[in-house]
Amino acid sequence: MLNMPIAALNGLVARSLVVTFAAVIAVIVLFSSTVDADPLLSPFEEHSLLDSDSQESTVEEPPLVAAAVADPMDTLMQSIVSVRSTVPDIARTAADFGTQRVGSGVVLDTSGLIVTTGYTIAEADSVSITFYDGRVVDAEIIAYDEASGLGLVRADAGSATTPIKLGKSASLERDQVVMIIPAGGESDAKGVKIGKIEKFIGGWEFMIDDAIHTHPPSTEFTGAALVSDNAELLGIGALVTIDIDIDSKIRVPGNVFVPVDSLTSVLGELIVNGRSQASRKPWLGIDTKQTKKGIIVGSVTDGGPAQQSGVKVGDVIVAVDQSKVTTQSELYEKIWSTYEPGDQVHLLILRANKFANIPILSIDHYDWLRLDQKLDNIITEMTE
Repeated sequence: MLNMPIAALNGLVARSLVVTFAAVIAVIVLFSSTVDADPLLSPFEEHSLLDSDSQESTVEEPPLVAAAVADPMDTLMQSIVSVRSTVPDIARTAADFGTQRVGSGVVLDTSGLIVTTGYTIAEADSVSITFYDGRVVDAEIIAYDEASGLGLVRADAGSATTPIKLGKSASLERDQVVMIIPAGGESDAKGVKIGKIEKFIGGWEFMIDDAIHTHPPSTEFTGAALVSDNAELLGIGALVTIDIDIDSKIRVPGNVFVPVDSLTSVLGELIVNGRSQASRKPWLGIDTKQTKKGIIVGSVTDGGPAQQSGVKVGDVIVAVDQSKVTTQSELYEKIWSTYEPGDQVHLLILRANKFANIPILSIDHYDWLRLDQKLDNIITEMTE
């Protein structure tokens, strides 16, 4: 087992936590800006290279270069890979995430199964993997799961891989010391603390139960491994956030990780079906914001169900089929627990101080995305 002494990690985190006010503001204003992290000193104990059983009567000068003991961090880094994908210009997600995407991934088994963030590979027509030793191989998309926010790919057969050990994210506690390890090497790793473990709600009809929030923030978070002191995988990096409560008065930026327990609970489904059953839910194409005035529509997807039904930016969602909702969590839970894709969902909205009931014919978001269609079929569809 790879053991990472807590004392060493505490020291690393103590250095990482010394974030200047200017740096914090920079992260809040521009999430994609570079955050300079302290160099990561090896947190592992060094082991003696001397043979304790040697009974030589004379003392010899040690060789100038001794054979190196396997570095535990080096062993761990062999489980972390770089994931690159190319996405067609006409993909639905191209505008938001681009057509050339790069993230980290974590090797799960010796056959080359790798987990990464779902948006890194969504609608991709090609994926490649770069291993720690520099090898580059093609990969096949195995699963894209919107419910968990994760994606699975498998490196081409014949690629020797080193799987990571899976931990239990349910055992995490506030202020526990952990590490963010992206692809790219030890210098990009970062010691952090657990800020909170609670539901994360995204306005784009997305929610993660028991999401792991860490601080200080890392800019190398996409698909990165969140690792325990004994080198077990605890989560997969998903997002940047500015909403981590250090105490009742201080909120700081950080990262959100999908808990590894969410992965292990659906891994079989993902491998067999390419998605989890939980991902089969009605999609409206609405991006909402939680405000003091209520749930406000921030944007609607062009050509999506909500836009076709007349929902507009600025509308306040008051109820779902006469059931009052006051939070995004209530809105999503009501829709997802009551309806199936293809069902008509009635939203009661407030617009210009007037109420209106708007029926929306929901769809499966996977039918909206261009995931499995061949390029020529998509072009035909768009030009008919």
